[in-house]
Amino acid sequence: MSAEIEQHEELNTEIQQLTNENMLLLKEVNGLKNDPRTIEREARKIGMSRPNEKILVPVN
Repeated sequence: MSAEIEQHEELNTEIQQLTNENMLLLKEVNGLKNDPRTIEREARKIGMSRPNEKILVPVN
């Protein structure tokens, strides 16, 4: 019986962690769909820029 209680608690902890992760991912998805600043930040991460914008690239 003790092993079952421990397993139940572990599963509840895992469920809570996954629920929290899911909420963060939903928030990120919502930002990527609706927030222009989030969209621009992510676009810049993959090298995109606005038309006629000059990009400065550091030289090592």
